Amino acid sequence: MTQKRVTIYDVAKAAGVAPSTVSRAFSRPGRVSAATHATVMDAAKALDYRTTAPAAQERGERHHRLGIEVPDLTNPYFAELVSGMQEAAHEQGFLLLLLDTVEDEARERSSLESAINVVDGIVLAGTRLSDATLNHLTKRIPVVVLNRRVAGLDSVTPDFENGMGQALEHLAGNGIRTVTYVAGPVNSWSDGERWRAARVAARQHGLQVQRHGPFAPTTAGGEEAFEELRDSLPHAVVCYNDLVAFGFLISALRAGIRVPGELSVMGHDDIQLSRLVGGGLTTVVSPKRAQGRAAVERLVRRIENPSAHRSPVEGTLPVRLVPRGTTGLRDPGS
Repeated sequence: MTQKRVTIYDVAKAAGVAPSTVSRAFSRPGRVSAATHATVMDAAKALDYRTTAPAAQERGERHHRLGIEVPDLTNPYFAELVSGMQEAAHEQGFLLLLLDTVEDEARERSSLESAINVVDGIVLAGTRLSDATLNHLTKRIPVVVLNRRVAGLDSVTPDFENGMGQALEHLAGNGIRTVTYVAGPVNSWSDGERWRAARVAARQHGLQVQRHGPFAPTTAGGEEAFEELRDSLPHAVVCYNDLVAFGFLISALRAGIRVPGELSVMGHDDIQLSRLVGGGLTTVVSPKRAQGRAAVERLVRRIENPSAHRSPVEGTLPVRLVPRGTTGLRDPGS
């Protein structure tokens, strides 16, 4: 008979502390007192608790489930991403356990801790956790990270640099000279990469670029950004995602701003709505379904043959700019 695996909850009960305290004792020992840390470690040793998840062959069983973490399932970007994961998971004989963390770090931590014992691996589609925490997690269970690169972990990211290069080249070709990057969440890795790429591309094309934010990655975030910039609008804004761009665009149109004559607006992701509103939103297209499929396929390979993939695999997928009605030639004298 296979011996029952000791869990973090068993350690917590033996130590007389909360499961979250046990997690912090292992992942962030500086966040608990020395006495508490010693108590947790003693309990873990007595129970033979292992933080590194055994290989599937050693466990003697598979769950045939994958955990999928997303920061906001109401964002159509993640819905399409998950659809690609679902296709690949079905082909591989796995079910998906969806973890919607609603952009809340504490909820993300607790959801992942609960999922570890009931899934064979986890895809993190928009994690806000620290690199150290993620490295600790991958010692316990196979992990693939999307839209972010973390040393030591498998990852799949869009080519942010090339995408921003196409975006600013397009704006420069339409007579744009001043650009504001409307930023997303402060702890978003992809936000930092886009801003870095924007500065490089701006120098190449002779544009003045500034960053404004952070803002929530929602239409409300875009509306807030417009209110803060409306008295000193640039020639163009490039937004963290399409939802922010829509919020900014709608606010600008309500204020009587001519788009694109006075202001060009651009987003990222190419969600379905981007093609349907007015003349369409100019956006940088990410291969969402392909990225979701690639993440699941890579995770399953690592689950089924961990010894064959000792080094992390980093993959970058191509992106492309799709010009639509919200960008164009700037009106003379505007």
